Amino acid sequence: MRRLLPYGLAVGGVLAITAALVLVSSRVAVANLGLAYLLLVLWLGARYGKWPAVFASVLAILCYDVALVPPVGSLTVADAGQLGSLLALLAAALVTGQLAGAARRAQGEAQAMAAESRSLYELATTALRLPEVAAALELVRQRMLDVPSVREVALLGLEGDRLVRVTGPEPPEEARREADLAWRRRQPIGLMLDGERLRLLRPTGRQLNRCVLPMASGVLLLTVTDEEVPASGLRLLAALLSLAGLLLDRRRAGHEAERAASLAASDQLKAAILSSISHELKSPIASLRAGLTALLAPAAQLTRDQRELVEGLDRNASHLDHLVGDLLDMARLEAGGAVHPRPEALDDVVGGVLHRLRPELAAFALEVRVPVDLPPVPLDEQQLGRALTNLLENAREWTPPGRTITIGARAVDGAVELSVANDGPPITPGDLDRVFDKFWTRRKGGSGLGLAICKRVAEAHGGTVRAENLRRGPRFTLVLPLSPVGAPSRVPQATGEPDGDGRVLGGIRLC
Repeated sequence: MRRLLPYGLAVGGVLAITAALVLVSSRVAVANLGLAYLLLVLWLGARYGKWPAVFASVLAILCYDVALVPPVGSLTVADAGQLGSLLALLAAALVTGQLAGAARRAQGEAQAMAAESRSLYELATTALRLPEVAAALELVRQRMLDVPSVREVALLGLEGDRLVRVTGPEPPEEARREADLAWRRRQPIGLMLDGERLRLLRPTGRQLNRCVLPMASGVLLLTVTDEEVPASGLRLLAALLSLAGLLLDRRRAGHEAERAASLAASDQLKAAILSSISHELKSPIASLRAGLTALLAPAAQLTRDQRELVEGLDRNASHLDHLVGDLLDMARLEAGGAVHPRPEALDDVVGGVLHRLRPELAAFALEVRVPVDLPPVPLDEQQLGRALTNLLENAREWTPPGRTITIGARAVDGAVELSVANDGPPITPGDLDRVFDKFWTRRKGGSGLGLAICKRVAEAHGGTVRAENLRRGPRFTLVLPLSPVGAPSRVPQATGEPDGDGRVLGGIRLC
């Protein structure tokens, strides 16, 4: 009945208009009465589409010819001018019907797209507001199943370096392998997605086709039938795929944030444990070293073998004391309360460190290039001295005896660069950034904390540290920002004359 209703209205409307036109023409001579049918044709086309309007056009011409065109009562047209008017009326009715039908289709498509956009907006708003990403992805999955010819949908999310099922049925082993392959190659299987355009590739002879789409944070598994998906369905499916990719990115970001928080809590716990253990070990180690020093005194009257044994124990105790000191320094630096900077002369700090390390560096040629006119640098003398000591001990470890260790400093762009270079083997390019990680070392007996402490000291001063390979060997550079208003400090002047067995290099007296 619904399909026949437009045609019934066309018949009734044409007959009513014809009767009215016959009544009017019997009393008053009016030209172009046939144009009255156009209103009915336009209304039918706008309301019910093209074919009811075409039917009404043909019926109107027939009724007009029989009832109003001489000879009345037959389809014969006596006047050629009347025949032209009938043909023009038919053409006008057909064109207006076509236009009205096209306008109705365009309006219907616009309404459908508006309803689809509204539905997608409501779905996206609901999904993004849900606290559980898995529940939001399940909503998107259910909406995908409403698309014609879509049989099954599953979403796999990335956790670490593997894919896990997030929503949908557990995929079979073959589908798992296809998902892993598509993820590794970053190539879809069974479909093509170009921006917002989606196209399904259907192999011949298969009733079901499994499609795999790799996304930034997961993989979509889609099973479709061999039926053709309408353009609106493909458009909706492409929009849902974009929303699913966004939700998978959100899920991955949440997992990474939880992992980062867990690692941070673990680091804090390890730092607290190391700090506590280091504090507890300081006193016993100090007592042990004092006892070993007493045993090495002449009054102990040890034999040669006993003395060598005690000296070995003292060296090991000294190494243990150094390691515990590194742990304490690292714990204090990471706690953020171990640095108290004030304007200091950088060459004073360098000279003090070189004086303390004179015995350890005696086997090497030293070059000190620290200008005496450097501006005062806001620094913690003790902590920066510890960082410079670690850099020099690292250089001593990797420099052959008799080769050169160079200490340099210069003012560059509102900062001072303090560097230590040595003639030794280069650092592997892949390790230039890793050398500053905690507990990472290339030395067999190293703790891996010396360069890590240098990095923490530089960061605590608001600066940075970097490692690079020069032609002669590696160079480590501490970048320390200058104070906006430098406080006055004493800057030693070079005398150019050695004192005792010392020498003057770059304005710093080495004794």
